[in-house]
Amino acid sequence: LGQFSFAEKWEHPRDTEVLGALDLGGASTQITFQPGVPVQDRNTSVFFRLYGTNYSLYSHSYLCYGQSQALKMLLAALHQANLSAQISHPCYPRGYQENLTVAELYDSPCVHAPSSASPGLVLTVTGTGDPAACGTAVQRLFNFSCRAPWPCGFNGVYQPPVRGQFFAFSGFYHSLRFLNLTEGQSLSLVNATIRQICTSSWKQVQELFPTASRTQLRDACTASSYTLTLLLQGYKFNYTTWPNIHFVQQVADIDVGWTLGYMLNLTNMIPSEPPTAVTELPRSIWVATTVLLAIMLILTFCLLTAMCCQRNSLGYQQL
Repeated sequence: LGQFSFAEKWEHPRDTEVLGALDLGGASTQITFQPGVPVQDRNTSVFFRLYGTNYSLYSHSYLCYGQSQALKMLLAALHQANLSAQISHPCYPRGYQENLTVAELYDSPCVHAPSSASPGLVLTVTGTGDPAACGTAVQRLFNFSCRAPWPCGFNGVYQPPVRGQFFAFSGFYHSLRFLNLTEGQSLSLVNATIRQICTSSWKQVQELFPTASRTQLRDACTASSYTLTLLLQGYKFNYTTWPNIHFVQQVADIDVGWTLGYMLNLTNMIPSEPPTAVTELPRSIWVATTVLLAIMLILTFCLLTAMCCQRNSLGYQQL
């Protein structure tokens, strides 16, 4: 956004493009970009001035739609569909099975346990590997209807049409990097690859990725399906704008992440309690201290002068 000129000033270079940011954390997801139209909702408008240039951006953060919380909401929704101890998960590989308690499933403020569920009840989750059912279940996490007079992203939140180039990092990068889909592949290839991993059995997934952890293998289909749904149906990217998304982990050899986290980290360094009051010393003590320092400096100067004179006199006697 800026460059240092020969006049030793930061200036805004001509024809500079403002890149959008797409972040997918564990608890929330964020989108920020410079729209081609005025932002109609002041709650999503960000204005700042940098190097003499004004910028008007659109920015919004969706709490509970980070990857880990979304996957937990999905599992909770599957459980609440029949409130049975047996849960069929269409996004987990066919043949995969695990046990967890109700307390473990509903240990987040993003999911609310039904009153009839016992916290100690053990649930058995079985993967069925059904891409169509997986896509439908993921889409149910969102509300894509928009009753406002302006365009929406999801859950009724205003969002102007996406515009320009975007950096997608954090969860967006890692979920697709696991499937080697971060090198500018077409949307058709991305869809086909995700469908293939979602139809694979638990044994096939283990053979495809022998060094991956159990959690990575279990969530490969779920995370990639959620990422694609969020980008296409949530943030309204399509076949035309898909090539404008650049999945990155670093920019100029520097790891990138959501800057709000850095700001919150710095904010946490501010002491929670006000600083203790500084007691003022009496005027007489200040005067006495100043006089004492002055006397010490004069004595030091006199001592150094005397030592120099003595050395000079000894030198004359030797000659």
